[in-house]
Amino acid sequence: MNSLNKVHVPSGTFVCDKSKPALLQAFLSSCVGVAAFDPVNRVGGLSHFLLPEPVTHCLPDDEGKYASTGLPLFIESLVAKGATLKKLQITVAGGAFSGALSQQDIHLDIGGRTAETVKEILGRLNLDVVRWETGGFFTCCLNLNLSNGKADIVPSYLIDGQVSSPPPVPTAADIEQVMDRIKPIPQVALKIMRMISEDLYPVSALASEVKKDQVISAQVLKHCNSAIFTGKQGIDSIDDAILIIGQNTLARIISAIAVKNLLTSNNQGYSLVKGGLYHHAIGVGYIAEQLAKRTGRTHAFSAYTAGLLHDIGQIALDQFVAESAPMFYRDLQDHQSDIIELENKYLGTDHTRIGKILAERWSLPGRVIDTITHHHTPSESATDPATVETVALANTLLHMFSAGPELTKVDFRDFGYLMEKMGLSMSDFPGIVDMIPMKILTSTPETIL
Repeated sequence: MNSLNKVHVPSGTFVCDKSKPALLQAFLSSCVGVAAFDPVNRVGGLSHFLLPEPVTHCLPDDEGKYASTGLPLFIESLVAKGATLKKLQITVAGGAFSGALSQQDIHLDIGGRTAETVKEILGRLNLDVVRWETGGFFTCCLNLNLSNGKADIVPSYLIDGQVSSPPPVPTAADIEQVMDRIKPIPQVALKIMRMISEDLYPVSALASEVKKDQVISAQVLKHCNSAIFTGKQGIDSIDDAILIIGQNTLARIISAIAVKNLLTSNNQGYSLVKGGLYHHAIGVGYIAEQLAKRTGRTHAFSAYTAGLLHDIGQIALDQFVAESAPMFYRDLQDHQSDIIELENKYLGTDHTRIGKILAERWSLPGRVIDTITHHHTPSESATDPATVETVALANTLLHMFSAGPELTKVDFRDFGYLMEKMGLSMSDFPGIVDMIPMKILTSTPETIL
């Protein structure tokens, strides 16, 4: 399989094509994946469903998110590519519980209900299911080799090879050298983010700061002159651009620019997909912002910024994690350890401690430092618990539904606590999940701006 071109199939999407040297991959936990291949017509594909059916509404762009709407579209696409329904060989995987079994898992059972929806649709079409592995507690990867139609289901920790002995624990000097090489967030970007967060600015002051950074200025003008603002082409003034796009969009653009260079390296440690850390950061930031708007417990942009930066400590540790990744995955799955415990075991430190050091070096706002330090231990926050709790819940939601193949394990010990602190009940949960937009589940999350 190593010689094949690997194609990541994110949640809420599917890929269909004729036989070719490609390996389709879907990383699954509570999500359900369906692989299909017609060995006669040499057509196959892989689909990845987040939820069983729409909870509130279903936009056209979101149909692939749900098994009830996405699976029929997937089957139609296979037929359009030349497949014959009765010749399709189907493999289904996923639908696992995301953490330790609890009453809330049993009550929600989103993975189980998604699997049941898939089963009902496939049965109605009388399609041949050759392998069905759903439920359980482990994160897996569903593969489909488009060159020969072979589908397999493997534990995530075996994706890049067999488990071996871990390398020596990196020294404090090793990690310090990496931190010294990381370029900090530009001061202009930090100042603009702080101004917006604190609502202490007129538009003219924002424009003045934006003009100090050529990269930010160029991106603002590019966004303003995009197709999003039909009829507003030809804007070449930063002042006019800010008035057109608004302060919230400006805030997102600047924040995304600030972290993109930090988080889009060829990550092979915490994430199995290039750019996975950035993808996750954008997702947590967006969901935290939406939760803040829904609950009113913290400033929406503050939640977005804190969510965007919560995992910056992983930047410095990523290369060391890559060397021990199979061991990390094995321990996460087999021993129910959380990521903080394993980082300290294999690296002698963890990403919250390293992230705090980086944040203090860069003079990030106090609430952001607090979130970086305590997003895995929100009950210990003393500076801004509302923002920390908001980001912690957003982080859990994104990991829970496998929005990216990150090296982590959902910890439900604080989940009920966070829901209660946010003023949310379990009956609100499906609607919260449903608000996750598909644009942050794809390979180009920055388009959500």
